[in-house]
Parts: sequence; structure tokens; C-alpha cells
Amino acid sequence: MLKRKIAVSVMLMLGLAGASLSFATQVTVPVSSLQPAVHLEKPQLTGVGGKLLLSDSPETFSTTGAFYRDKAEGDFRVFWHHQNAANQTFNVGVAVTNTSAEPIKLYTKGSGLGTNVYVDVAGQTALADFMRTQSTTNLVANLKPGESYYLAAPTDYDITNSGIVQFAALSALGESTALVTVTVLSYDVKPVHPEQIAVLPEDSHTRGTFPHFDRIGLLKYDTSLGNAYIRIDSAAYGQWSDALPGEYEDGWDAVDSKSVINNGNYGVMYHLGTEIVNSYHHPRQMSLYLNPSGGYGHYVVKWNKEIFQSDYMTWENAWNITNFKLNPNGGLFKAEMSLTGGAAGPQVVYFTNQPK
Repeated sequence: MLKRKIAVSVMLMLGLAGASLSFATQVTVPVSSLQPAVHLEKPQLTGVGGKLLLSDSPETFSTTGAFYRDKAEGDFRVFWHHQNAANQTFNVGVAVTNTSAEPIKLYTKGSGLGTNVYVDVAGQTALADFMRTQSTTNLVANLKPGESYYLAAPTDYDITNSGIVQFAALSALGESTALVTVTVLSYDVKPVHPEQIAVLPEDSHTRGTFPHFDRIGLLKYDTSLGNAYIRIDSAAYGQWSDALPGEYEDGWDAVDSKSVINNGNYGVMYHLGTEIVNSYHHPRQMSLYLNPSGGYGHYVVKWNKEIFQSDYMTWENAWNITNFKLNPNGGLFKAEMSLTGGAAGPQVVYFTNQPK
């Protein structure tokens, strides 16, 4: 992912229950103040959901063309992240083409698209919008054979376009899944046949198709541990890897016919149940932090149905996502997160507690 621009913005916190909207000043602490900390037991993760189509190569482009193309069926998710290096505006996004012989219905189950001069802000906008809409199913197109549905946005020079959209393709004659051709692309004039335009040469980044777009697992934390942490989106391999079991899956680049790894799991949503045991048996004040130990970025975390967005963060600091009261019996909570386009992993989540 691109890492050459930084930004500072006001944190926006949005609750999904109702239409509440609130603003708050972000609280950060030096990550050293949370250490030493215990490494939590790594949960076993399971890949669930349909295919993930990842388009991050060529990450920087200067002409029209396709970035990635593959076929998909039923439920699938598309993630893309591309920066316009041309001195003109192009539309950047995804086209879904009905290449079958029957009419189909195309739905979205979450949609986010961000454009910004700051690469990580574009990624944060896309992910936050996706999280806010992923609980809704919308019919976006009835496609006859040969027709295409487009989701794209104008992208000026030096602007990054980052998107994450989940689709469902179903036969119009029933509830069976339908096969479609998916093309992530840039264009000045909308192509009639996006499935036929030439694919641009790859660069050093990754494009490919992966078996599942979600990971599920259970984190366990006991208040007796004190400060504790777990790494999400750690490197898939190498000396910096602290990957969780089942976190990564092998993918296939349908354009260049080779195996690939989505290092950082961009576009993958982590749905993590969090079981907190209160060994003190009296109320505690819990705090949740995130440290971008891989570098920097703008981040998004959903905790118990509330979406939190960070300001610009570096590896030296930790973002105090939220604080909450833990009752004497502990509790079970829900966390959801993903690595935003333009940001570098891993995301290190810290749990702390103190007397209430």
C-alpha cells in the first residue's frame, strides 16, 4: 500500500443504533506506557464467506485500463486501492458484468468508496462506510446478459481511490447463485464491455482472488493479566510475522496465473468475539487501545455496534478507542476490524483494566 502522505483529521464516532452522531477529541498515549504487556493466547481463526477479489496492482497508474479481473459467483467482496498519477481525471472503480445467458439480480451487502489526497484517509473513509452499510442488502441492478453495473468515482491527479464492496449475484429466475465477471478499472469514457478491456501490467503490489472474505474467532482476556495485547494483520511470513492460526489463505492471481498472499489481509473483515473474565469479581474500568506497530495510518474499529475512527496514528502511540465498565461477572463483547487501505499492519490491540 502507498505510504507517502500523512494527514491529521478530527475523529468521527458514529453509533449504529439509531442515528446518533458525536464528535470527540482523540486520546492517545505513548505505546510504551502500556508495556510491559502479556501476549494473549492466539485464537484459531476460520475463513468464512465468499471470495475476496483484491486489486492493489498497479497501485499507481497513469492510463485507462483494467487493474484486475476474475469471475465470481453468489456472495463476493471486492477491495481496491489505486492512485492516479496522470494529469487528468479518470473514473476508478469496479464493473460487474453478466456474462451468463440468463438475467441476474445484483445486490450489495455493504459499500464504501473513498477518494483523498491522503492514501490512508481514502482507505479509512471506504472502510467506515462499508461497516455502516454491511448490515443492509440493496438491489442495485437487474442485468440482462452482457450488461454491466458500475460503481466508480472521479479521481483526479495524485488522488487515491480506495473501495470495499460486497456483492451478491443471483439468478433473476430464482434464488440460485449467478456467475459474473468482475473488473476493477480506470476509464475516461465508460466502456460498453468492461470485461474485454486490456489489463494493465502489474507492479510490486498484489492482486488476486482469495477463498474467504471474513475471519471469525474468539479472543479471551482475564483481568488478572493486567495489560495484554494481540496482533491483527501481522505479516503473513518472515521475521516480523506474528500471524494468528488460520489468519492467512493462499490466493490465486487470475490475470498472471500465479499463487499470491494478501499480506495484511486488506479487505478481510475480522469478526472477533471477546470473552472477558473478571477474576477480581467487582466492577473494573476496561480500556481498549490500538497501536499501529507496522507504521502509520487512519484506522476504524467497531466495538459492540459502535464505529470508532482514529486520527492520524504512528507506531509510537496507542489510540484509546473506548473505555467501558466491566461488571463483576465479566462479559462477552463483539469486535470488528480490518486494515484500511493505505495503512500498514499490524494493528496491535491492547486491553487494560483498573478498579472502577
